Amino acid sequence: MTQLDRVRSIWTGFPGGPGVTTMYFLDTATAVESLHSFWSALAGRLPIDVDIQVENAGDTIEDTTGDLVGAWSAASVTSVAGTADDSYAAPAGCVIDWLTETIANHRRLRGRTFLVPFSSLNLSGDGTIDTTALGIIRDAASVFQAEQSASLVVWHRGSGSDGSNGLVTSSFVPDKIAVLRSRRD
Repeated sequence: MTQLDRVRSIWTGFPGGPGVTTMYFLDTATAVESLHSFWSALAGRLPIDVDIQVENAGDTIEDTTGDLVGAWSAASVTSVAGTADDSYAAPAGCVIDWLTETIANHRRLRGRTFLVPFSSLNLSGDGTIDTTALGIIRDAASVFQAEQSASLVVWHRGSGSDGSNGLVTSSFVPDKIAVLRSRRD
């Protein structure tokens, strides 16, 4: 049984919003500032309409059951505004895969963070991600993972009391477009 701090980043200002990115940490002492730096490194790849606010307080859960067991708080950070002033498709972007060495429910535990919406500046003519943009996103993910190498985890909800978590050991950004769909589509 491990306690995990749930840190949310709220995306606003675009059609289909708001959105939320949820990540889990063993310790939030540096998580909020590190997450703010991560989003700041990606600001040039996000549409000018997008604002991302990392929350400076949240819930602490117990990983095997998902039960709420406490709360955490940290110093607040400013919101991050996208700076790409070009067109975009609101449900389209890319995805970052967070990789672990943990096996849960007979599968390797992985997490995903969607970067949606995504500026068309990031796209190449063949429908993949532009090489420069791909490098920037991969670098930002690697730096963030390295900064939080002892804290960033992927949580496996499980069923009943068999939830677990795995420490993120690396990241991968596939060279393809991801589309978010909801029940409203």
